[in-house]
Amino acid sequence: MDVDRETFGLDVGSYIGFHLVVLGLVSWVTGQPFLIPSLGPSVFLLATLPDSRMNYPERIIGGECIGALSGYAAFHLLVGSVGATPPLSFEAFRQVLSAFTATVLTTVGTYATNTQHPPAYATTLIVSLGILTRPPQILIFGVALLAMVAVHEGVGKRLPIWNLPYENRGNI
Repeated sequence: MDVDRETFGLDVGSYIGFHLVVLGLVSWVTGQPFLIPSLGPSVFLLATLPDSRMNYPERIIGGECIGALSGYAAFHLLVGSVGATPPLSFEAFRQVLSAFTATVLTTVGTYATNTQHPPAYATTLIVSLGILTRPPQILIFGVALLAMVAVHEGVGKRLPIWNLPYENRGNI
């Protein structure tokens, strides 16, 4: 049975949008950045592959936390501060090394703990390149991550608002 692409897209889009609106409202109320770019791909995977082992809560939480901590460690060991970096400067090269180191640490960490989650690589880059660099920001990311998984586990998987899980979606 073929599923209409537009209907499937609307279901997936509204599912992702719902989760991001929840995080956006928390951001709006608290004034803190709970709406973090790397959570978008995680919600997309939850919407389209809800039963995939890659999207089990422990993998999402574990992988994303390892990515954030790896990025944090790499940034503070190799870069230390954020500022404009001229081309071919040592400061710019340190950012490259930070991204490389964070990626390697994330890979080793997620494989060692069996928590591979592809969006964790977006998180590790966001942190290792200096977008989130302070402990409170990492803590807020962790809370946002837990909120996203809680919304999925508590509402998204349980209510028939969306046609999830998409087990019989046919050719999309």
